[in-house]
Amino acid sequence: MLETQAERLIERLKSACTYNRFDEPRVHAEYIRFLMRHDYDTMDEAIDIALEEESRNVPAISLISKKYHEINKRPRRRADVQNQEYCAVCDNKGFVLMTKHIKNGDEELPYQYVLYCPFCAVGRSHAFDGSQCREKIPYKVPPLTKYFDDEGIEALREANLKRRKASEDIVTRIDFGDLAIGQPMPDVPEAELWDEVGDLPF
Repeated sequence: MLETQAERLIERLKSACTYNRFDEPRVHAEYIRFLMRHDYDTMDEAIDIALEEESRNVPAISLISKKYHEINKRPRRRADVQNQEYCAVCDNKGFVLMTKHIKNGDEELPYQYVLYCPFCAVGRSHAFDGSQCREKIPYKVPPLTKYFDDEGIEALREANLKRRKASEDIVTRIDFGDLAIGQPMPDVPEAELWDEVGDLPF
């Protein structure tokens, strides 16, 4: 998670608990460091559970960590997993597609493979390691951190935020002048209408 998200969780803990030691710099820094190593959505849920057990004092890092890992061990259907906040690294898709060119005789063929995003709940639902299956298989979906360093991840984040802002700025305008939708009916004398319709069978 981002530092701003970690600060938001600390504000939650300050508000929910009667006593806290976040005014001590080392305590605050340690919680920030711990929180930033984890996913925001799952950690938010883990704090909810921890606060149910202990709301007088701020739950210890060890307790929050225990609840976090318990949540991650729960079986989840992929369709149920959603991001509470927009993930700029993967554009909320949960994965990044990479293209590698493989030589096949005289030509190079493009081959696409997927990397899951470890920074959001949707991304972690795409993680797969065939060596951990009951019947081991050689397939796996690695995290994008295996191929992207901090600069590469930041570049992905900036590109997705820029693309998102551009799409939000586009305003679609429809010229209704050429369409017959919503135009008033012409004034037609009632006698002419009856002539057109004729005698109706009811």
